Amino acid sequence: MTERTPPILLPERIKFIKKSVSKKHIFDLLTKLLVEGQSEISAHRIFDALIQREKLGNTSIGNEIALPRAHIEIIYPRAALLVLKKPLMTTDSIDNKGISIFLALLIPEELRMDYTHIIKNMTQTLAISDKLHSLIKSKNPEFLSQHFNSLLTLQPPIKQHRRV
Repeated sequence: MTERTPPILLPERIKFIKKSVSKKHIFDLLTKLLVEGQSEISAHRIFDALIQREKLGNTSIGNEIALPRAHIEIIYPRAALLVLKKPLMTTDSIDNKGISIFLALLIPEELRMDYTHIIKNMTQTLAISDKLHSLIKSKNPEFLSQHFNSLLTLQPPIKQHRRV
């Protein structure tokens, strides 16, 4: 019998924030959501990994969305979602609209290459999609979880066979 991989984004890792918060507070909240229910890695390690990645470059993808992410020593990929009532105005926003949706991803080190194309495709889809904003308005963690898990499903790219 094979062990089933848990969903990447669980409904309990989705939080709606009604008050204004700082970027550091956002990363603290994301860390708390990501560490909950697991014992394989500390909150301190997760926070540091997310901050180190953030220092490498902008994780804003436009459309009020940011994808902070880190490759870390975990067994399964996991995600956390924070939705702000009012966009955080930051110089990091690629389109100067601020950021109201933070989707944090922790990707196991050994799956780093497998996720490269998924992150690229998800970034392109989310940056131009209005579907996400309508899902956010519903404030339904189950629908949001299903939507993101469909975008985050690990499906290695299909390799093209060359004819000679």
